[in-house]
Amino acid sequence: MPGEHHDCPFMSNFIKSTKKAKEIHDSPFYQQNIKDPNNLNMTMWEDKSIPTAVFHGFGDACINPGMINFNHHIKEGTGAPVKCIEVGIPSLGEVFNNMEKVAEESCSKLAADPEFAGEFNVVGLSQGGLLARYIVEECDMPGKVRNMVTLGGPHMGVGAIPHCFEGFICNTVNWFARHMVYWPIVQDLLVPAGYFRDYKNLKKYEEKSVFLPALNNEKIKTGAVAEMKQSRFADLNGAMMVMFSEDTMIYPKETAWFQQLDTHGKLLPLNGTDFYNQDYIGLKSLTEAGKAQYVTFEGDHLQFSYDDIKNTIVPFLNQ
Repeated sequence: MPGEHHDCPFMSNFIKSTKKAKEIHDSPFYQQNIKDPNNLNMTMWEDKSIPTAVFHGFGDACINPGMINFNHHIKEGTGAPVKCIEVGIPSLGEVFNNMEKVAEESCSKLAADPEFAGEFNVVGLSQGGLLARYIVEECDMPGKVRNMVTLGGPHMGVGAIPHCFEGFICNTVNWFARHMVYWPIVQDLLVPAGYFRDYKNLKKYEEKSVFLPALNNEKIKTGAVAEMKQSRFADLNGAMMVMFSEDTMIYPKETAWFQQLDTHGKLLPLNGTDFYNQDYIGLKSLTEAGKAQYVTFEGDHLQFSYDDIKNTIVPFLNQ
């Protein structure tokens, strides 16, 4: 699986132009009867700026030029400190590890940092989007998340190996992946295994995956812990989920909007799932309150521009 740092913005000091993507569906809600969460009248927060915690993607590292540039632009736009959270050896610690352990250690780092003792924002790139959401839902710490932004985050997991979604060879590779990914040793030693979602065998996924079923309240849907996650996510000031129009890293790309595949591999509208309609994590409550935005950036995985940061991400963090 290739490192995502090759897909980071600014990695080659190249900034592409910003364009609006044209999707078959420009919203995860097909035939929706609810208020379009993208047409929000967002008002700027009038209090002083708050810090931002950033979580990088698979194979990346906080010390890589792309992440340094990204953090600089967020800091420049918000006027507040920005810290990239690293677990273990850069580029390796969040690859060869247990996803739940990475999330727990990320939480511990934030909880021990006085910079995040009050309100703060979280931004997650790709795999880091799941860590950002873990901080929102589960992290026991003095501070509280105000706004969350995820960029190409696999919120409903991935159902195939990156860049290998169809064809005989890829089908064979993915067959082996589905049959091996839930082995305990794989779950314990390979971070992405913790959010691989075998849509053909959801029972096995819910029973054997060490991370995502718990984060999504798919494993245990009721009780105090599930209610805490739901309440904390719904209580966000705002959440922005960015999908990339030509994403070849995560499958399906709409997982970035919390969409999922049925057992036949058909993409379901968000409002056609129990996850959304029964409000497993509070996403429905957040959306109906007008606090969730579902945004599309044109291009492949994490291929966004300085203009995207300046005109879309920063204003959202500043609200």
